[in-house]
Amino acid sequence: MTPSMWFLFFTVQILLNVSVNGNIDPLTLEDVFGATAKFSRSRTYAVHAYEPSVQAVAVTPDNATLVDPDYWDSDDFQSATFDYDKFDLTLTKRVFSINDKNSLLSPLGLKLALAILYEAATGPTKNEIASVVGFDLDRKEVRRKFSTIIESLKKESPEYILSLNSRIYVNKNAEPRQRFAAIAQEFYKTELKNVNFFNPDVAANEINAWVSNTTYGNIPKLVEPDDMIGMVVLILNTLYFKGSWRHQFPPNATKPGPFYVTPKSQKTVQFMNVKDQFYFTESANLDAKILRMPYRSNKYAMYIIVPNSLTGLPRVLNNLSDLRVEINNLIERLVDVTLPKFQFEHSSRSNAILIQLGIRQAFELTASFPGISRGQRLDETLRVSNVLQTCGIEVNEVGSIAYAATQVGIVNKFGEDSDVSFEVVANRPFLFLIQDELTRQLLFIGRVSDPTIV
Repeated sequence: MTPSMWFLFFTVQILLNVSVNGNIDPLTLEDVFGATAKFSRSRTYAVHAYEPSVQAVAVTPDNATLVDPDYWDSDDFQSATFDYDKFDLTLTKRVFSINDKNSLLSPLGLKLALAILYEAATGPTKNEIASVVGFDLDRKEVRRKFSTIIESLKKESPEYILSLNSRIYVNKNAEPRQRFAAIAQEFYKTELKNVNFFNPDVAANEINAWVSNTTYGNIPKLVEPDDMIGMVVLILNTLYFKGSWRHQFPPNATKPGPFYVTPKSQKTVQFMNVKDQFYFTESANLDAKILRMPYRSNKYAMYIIVPNSLTGLPRVLNNLSDLRVEINNLIERLVDVTLPKFQFEHSSRSNAILIQLGIRQAFELTASFPGISRGQRLDETLRVSNVLQTCGIEVNEVGSIAYAATQVGIVNKFGEDSDVSFEVVANRPFLFLIQDELTRQLLFIGRVSDPTIV
């Protein structure tokens, strides 16, 4: 199984009595991409139908042994030459500090939404987003970065399913700027779609159908008809990932055991167990064990950070900015891994956190997003109203499934010896993250405080 996440809603409310034109004229394309740019107006983006039976299957060796030499003998993990985006870890610390319950978020999902919004921002609004998220003031650099990330995530393989889809829903009476539409489509692979927000039931049904489709049925209903009232633009992206462990847990090794929710409180959960070669390190700085668990193909991996103390997770979170340095110390070892099966969902509202971090103008009457649509009068300018994200994950013997959604609303301003093994027992609150090993982008980061809560 694998993680599946859907991200990012932007809602923009504008009062413009003009129709939407989905075609992008050649002069606009030439202005944005240069005279030699090639851009197909007929380009379409595939949306996968809900396929509950699709499963990234376990490896079957093609010889009489338990080893497939073409697959199992090498693990191409390499230390990163660059750090995580500071915003990812800062956001994680702020969200996880709200309470000590199970938590999950997608830093990449939120950044992608903010990047599209950044394309339309000017003045202090643009500068604040750039400063907090770490965007270059030159938008071309931001486009190059996200083009690289999206290109990596779009690579297909029979070893896993990774589906990234992005849309901007535009009310029939709003006219998006051609330049904004062209940039969103070319660099962020985000298509514009007409929808009649004046008919809330129809609009909500269409959006929910698309979200359910692109998240393989994991999020069947994201919005209600009442959410459509006053909406003009909705920027939405979904991310779904599903893959199998490279070293799967034998199902017959799964047994019940105690999980320490607190030092004095235990709950019985199902623990999986596997003993194999993993990249592992003991971190004195975090006072924790760090384990890398790759998915098949090694393109994606989950990292487990288990504190040595039953009360050690706050120390891990406080020193999260050092995580990349600690991960660079991973060495391949024989590791005996005991990990609980878990499945949960988590929703978070990031308005207050983004304001605390310094993105203030975007939420105020002084917000400036002239790049989104034409013909805005002073009383029709836009501001962000909501930043929401919903995530879910399931981890079992085969692999993991995770899904997430972020909604941003915008309205009018008004090497050891093989016989020596190490042990990782995740029987206490721990941290995990799933990343693209090529770009080192965090797809998901989560905290398991109680595996029994679904």
